[in-house]
Amino acid sequence: MRKFLFIGVILIQALPILASNALFEQANKAYQEEDFLKAVELYDSIAAQGEVSAALYYNLGNAHYENGALAKAILNYERALRLDPKDEEIQHNLALAKSKRIDRFEEMPQNLFKAFRLSVLQLFQPDNWARLALGFLALALAGLALYLFSSYGRIGFVSLLGGSLLSLFSLIMAYSHQHYREEHPGLIIMSDSAYVKSGPGSEAEDLFILHAGTKGEQLDHFEGWTKLRLIDGKIGWLPDEDIEQIP
Repeated sequence: MRKFLFIGVILIQALPILASNALFEQANKAYQEEDFLKAVELYDSIAAQGEVSAALYYNLGNAHYENGALAKAILNYERALRLDPKDEEIQHNLALAKSKRIDRFEEMPQNLFKAFRLSVLQLFQPDNWARLALGFLALALAGLALYLFSSYGRIGFVSLLGGSLLSLFSLIMAYSHQHYREEHPGLIIMSDSAYVKSGPGSEAEDLFILHAGTKGEQLDHFEGWTKLRLIDGKIGWLPDEDIEQIP
């Protein structure tokens, strides 16, 4: 089994509003002083205000990990990774936390086209795809100006055409990524153990047991029960109190 070392260094590269936030500084200080319960309370209070970033969720994940709250650590690492999917420290600590889960599942092989499409979507977050679209639109407008008002008409036409196509592609990627998130929200099992049911209701048949930190994908929701699918393809229902979504 691959060995992991926990990276316990907190991140301070947060949003500007967080960097000047006294609560964020107090939380970092509490973490550095190994008062992890206080750090969790302070990071949570910042998140409750809507002032979130990859750094905030990563630090919160670290504090939960140090407190032994594995499911909450994984939840916050997943949230951090959604905001900054290329951060190696987030990836590392998430992998470490996952290695300590009870449940082990073999991932179902994905359709190659679907896997490729998803990998392209996840190259950037939806807002970054939108920024790219604006950048390519600016290129297209510059090309239009060159085409109409200069002697570099051929260059302008190529810039106009290329910028327009790339801007349209980026807009499609932004919409598709956001739509995928909304249609396939991830979730984490928060209870120490939970019986997965065949249907939405306590009287339904028990199918199997899941444990804290296991990740699933929400498929449906009905009157306080969530239908989920695991990476190995198993499907079942759990009460909402046993799970928490990764927004």
